[in-house]
Amino acid sequence: MALPTTEPTVDVTTGHWAEIHEVWARDGLIRVIGAFQGTDTAEGPWRLRLVPEERPVPTSPRSRLGHRIRLWRMARRPIPGPYRVTVRHGRFEAAVPVRDLVLPRPVRSARWHAYLDPGTPGGRALRLGRHLGVPRRARAITYPAQRADAFGARFRVRPSYTADNHLAIGSRRAR
Repeated sequence: MALPTTEPTVDVTTGHWAEIHEVWARDGLIRVIGAFQGTDTAEGPWRLRLVPEERPVPTSPRSRLGHRIRLWRMARRPIPGPYRVTVRHGRFEAAVPVRDLVLPRPVRSARWHAYLDPGTPGGRALRLGRHLGVPRRARAITYPAQRADAFGARFRVRPSYTADNHLAIGSRRAR
C-alpha cells in the first residue's frame, strides 16, 4: 500500500469541519470526542483516517539518503486505520490505539493529521480541529505522552495541536 502524496483538501471557511471537544490520552488509546459543524451527519459510515505529514526533502546528500530510506520503510508499513467513529445526534467519538502508531526501524519519528471520512462517494473529509474558543492551542494545551513497545524499541505517542488548531498525533522513539 502506497502512502498518499497529499492530504485531503479541507477548507474550514466553508463552514464544514469536525470540532473537537475532548481529547483523552490514556490507557493505550487516544480518544477524540467532538461535534460536526455545518454538515449533515446522517449519511455514511464515518471513519477516522490518519494521513502522514509530509516533510520537506533535505538538501544534503546524506540527509536525502536518510529521507529516501524513511519513505521506503514507511511505504512498506500500512497507514494506521481507518478507525470506527460512533456518531449520535451530531456528535462523534473515535479512538486510536497507541500501538498502531509505532514505527519501523530506522524511522525515529512521524506525525499524522487526523480526518473524518464519510465513507460515501463524493463525500468531503473533515479535518479534526478546535477552532472555537482559545486561539493558538498549540501553545496553550499539551497532552501526556503514552509509551508503546514494538519492533524492539519503545515509542512515545502524543496528540497535539498544529499552529492552525488542527489535531495531529506524533510518534517518537523514546530513549
